[in-house]
Formats: sequence, structure tokens, C-alpha cells
Amino acid sequence: MIRDLVSALDYSSFAELALALFVVAFCTMTYGTLRLSQKATDRFASIPLSDEVEDPRP
Repeated sequence: MIRDLVSALDYSSFAELALALFVVAFCTMTYGTLRLSQKATDRFASIPLSDEVEDPRP
């Protein structure tokens, strides 16, 4: 039964679905990054140089 199910699947549609999910995730991350304020960007940039652990988001 599982063999029949797996053999009936069209894997080319999964590749297109994965590409679409990647594009949506990439666009969401880019939009979120562009919406950051200058203050938040500066705090994110200072994380590797800081010894203190703090949440960079206000």
C-alpha cells in the first residue's frame, strides 16, 4: 500500500512547492530586515562585540 502511494506521487510538484516556500521565506526575512529601525540594527550589529547578553529587540 505504501509502495503504491509512493510510486503514485509526482515529485516534480514537491520541488516547485519547496521553491515557492523558499521564496516566501526569503521575501519575509528581507521585508522584516528592511523594517528594522536604525537603533535595532545597531544593537544587532553590536551582539558579537558585546559581553553582555541582552535582547536586541526593544
